[in-house]
Amino acid sequence: MSKKNLYSIRLFIKFIPAMTIAGMILLPIDGYATQLHTSSEGIITHQVGHLFFLFSMVALIFTVTGKGLDKQKGWRLIQYSAFFFILWNLDAITAHFFDNQIHAVKIENISFGKIRIITNNDSSILAWFYYILKLDHLLCVPGMLFLYKGLSSLVDDQRQMMAKKDIQ
Repeated sequence: MSKKNLYSIRLFIKFIPAMTIAGMILLPIDGYATQLHTSSEGIITHQVGHLFFLFSMVALIFTVTGKGLDKQKGWRLIQYSAFFFILWNLDAITAHFFDNQIHAVKIENISFGKIRIITNNDSSILAWFYYILKLDHLLCVPGMLFLYKGLSSLVDDQRQMMAKKDIQ
């Protein structure tokens, strides 16, 4: 690692406490991790975004395979990432369908760590299914990690190729 990179990292680490304190002061009182769409055009646009992302990831997988790029570790990891993003989008589309489009499920906040899932017909199976759907981060986070590792691997491969060219 170069001296410039080490200096940048040290400088960033020195400012972490100040950034943390500033963030705690400037953050709003309530912060929610879910986004609800109150009108139909909001959820429809959101769902179309999920579909576009899903089809883009399918196209990425076929493109990488079709061009034979999956022989490289980085591209293979990016394919795994695309697979997890496909699953995440299918999960999110289904969850949005239940809570925002057909209103079969409603969430009631009981306390900071507790919620109640209310279904139209008091179906415990639907409540459990919806609960599992809302654990979509278990699909999205691995997708992001595989994407990061894949891109990192491609960058490392490129650096090694450039270093070999400099030696010759």
